[in-house]
Amino acid sequence: MRMGIGIGWPNASASNQPQGVYFAIEAVCGGIVDPDSTTQLVDSSIYQNGDYVDFDNGGAAAGRVVLGEIAENPGTEIFNIYGPAYFSCPA
Repeated sequence: MRMGIGIGWPNASASNQPQGVYFAIEAVCGGIVDPDSTTQLVDSSIYQNGDYVDFDNGGAAAGRVVLGEIAENPGTEIFNIYGPAYFSCPA
């Protein structure tokens, strides 16, 4: 009787892979946000709803945003977020 090992399972399972998502932008620290704003496509294992995250859209457009719910599609304004998640706006 021959016995073998299944190739690729469970390591190749899609359930253990990070997923790219867009987050709606709930608020901008010290600013106004377009209601149809989202992040760029980001790894869902890094950020979650309610995180405060730095962004830099170039020029004077930089600061911190509050992430909202996961959005199905990118918004009309994209915030390029990066770095760690914080608990509040900068002091």
